[in-house]
Amino acid sequence: MSRVIRPLLVAGNDKLSAGVFHFDIPAVLTCPGRSKLCVSRCYARRGRFAFPQVQERLAWNYAQSKRADFVELMADELYRKGILLCRWHVAGDIYSPTYARKMLEVIGRSPHCTFWFYTRSWRVPTIFPLIRAIAVMPNVRVWLSGDSETGYPPEVPDGCRVAWMQTEVGEDTENADLVFLDRPLRRLALPLLDKVCPTETPLGKERGTSCATCRLCWTG
Repeated sequence: MSRVIRPLLVAGNDKLSAGVFHFDIPAVLTCPGRSKLCVSRCYARRGRFAFPQVQERLAWNYAQSKRADFVELMADELYRKGILLCRWHVAGDIYSPTYARKMLEVIGRSPHCTFWFYTRSWRVPTIFPLIRAIAVMPNVRVWLSGDSETGYPPEVPDGCRVAWMQTEVGEDTENADLVFLDRPLRRLALPLLDKVCPTETPLGKERGTSCATCRLCWTG
């Protein structure tokens, strides 16, 4: 009888699209750069993420990420499945320097795959140099996440761009490359800028825009 191998990666939802895979770990617990504001608005603490089976998967992934052979397991799965697009952390973030080094190695061993992620761990001095190292790799796009509590990153290294979580009308988004609207703002008739994630705009929803059709986050 063949052995069933539990996957680390799962295919995306309607927003990401099925062609995009992602690796996730528990929110908040693994977010050392978090702000009180982002915790209060975090989508990965509610909805389907609250289901016991989802929480169990996140906890299992977290345990796998601490294994000595995590890099080999991830790189092997990415290669075996022919995964071309992978998002790190629909839930969770870069929780330690050791984990960041593992991410860097997985990305380096998987040149066939394009990766991207958003992170507030730029706020952690021991992790930020590793984010900088990851960002110069040719097959990854790094987004430094911010909000009105964190402010903008004081340094945006080569290969990094800034993603902003807007929670109030009138926030300064001039220095952001991409804006994610808090859910209540999506219902307001706001003047929409080109930098607002199109999956959160009326026109984007009308067109059925997904990450796979937009592509900004891994090509921009």
